[in-house]
Amino acid sequence: MEKRKPIPKKIRFEVFKRDRFTCQYCGRMSPDVILEVDHIKPVAEGGEDEILNLITSCRDCNRGKGKTPLSDDAAVKKQQKQLIDLADLKEQSDMMIKWKSELLNMKNEQAESINELIESLTGMSLNNLGKRDIKRLLSRFTFVEVYEATEIAFTRYFDDYASTDYQKDQNFGYALGKIGGICHNKRYQEKG
Repeated sequence: MEKRKPIPKKIRFEVFKRDRFTCQYCGRMSPDVILEVDHIKPVAEGGEDEILNLITSCRDCNRGKGKTPLSDDAAVKKQQKQLIDLADLKEQSDMMIKWKSELLNMKNEQAESINELIESLTGMSLNNLGKRDIKRLLSRFTFVEVYEATEIAFTRYFDDYASTDYQKDQNFGYALGKIGGICHNKRYQEKG
């Protein structure tokens, strides 16, 4: 007879988490008891190591039960609960992904608005590194703070009458570098 492969640790841990580290037969919890993973449909009857066929059991319940299956009604209810829990988890994951995507889009739109402000003040546009720097600032400060600081920085520190393109680029970089400090100083002044 072929020796049965143990259930992988990762799957066992997921079953324990799903069942809140509680024996689904008697209700005792870890660390008061040693927990094991049991098959709802026994392996001897073709049950597989799929998460929907697995349940958390304390050692006493699992050893006492042996290969005796749960009543059909209990197994079906358990699987239905697992399916509902998995559907809820998927829905929450999808919502989290959507939320993160919307945040990224919002940050991109805010960075583009700041770029448009800079273009209106200087006739020049941010390159990819400049846009990345603005997005970093938007992670630390509010949009309003960064927008107002950008206006101050480019009004005070950008000299659009520089005689060469090199000097204009230097002035542009200098003004861009001042935005974070202005945000910080304004926030500090408002608190103090």
